[in-house]
Amino acid sequence: MSIFKEFTGKLSVLETSLGLRLESVAIFAVSIVAVAAMVTFLYWGIFGFGHWKNEMSVAGKIMVAAATAPVNQTPPASGQIGQTGQYVCPVHGAVGLPRFNAAGVPICPVGGEVMQFKCPPQAAGATPAAWAGG
Repeated sequence: MSIFKEFTGKLSVLETSLGLRLESVAIFAVSIVAVAAMVTFLYWGIFGFGHWKNEMSVAGKIMVAAATAPVNQTPPASGQIGQTGQYVCPVHGAVGLPRFNAAGVPICPVGGEVMQFKCPPQAAGATPAAWAGG
């Protein structure tokens, strides 16, 4: 019983410090879970479970695509600015860092296509803001 009293005492301290009743917080959390479940069931009803499963698989691959391996690039020489840009898959778009094959060709982590390195247009004499003097 002393553990229960200690637990309820800590809950009352938490309620006082937050300025909220814990029942209200619990109702809010349960309503979020209920809405997420309801939307998922609605999605399954409209598109089917197989489509949802495929979309979750692709989403999982996209989430971890940038964590496959670090990009090994040589730093620019002193006083030079490195090339900025982003690897883009022609099929899936920007999905994160590519996987490099043995020849050093960037490969899309989602579909296996060869990725392209897209550079933004730069104005003549422009420098990144982090290196701007002032």
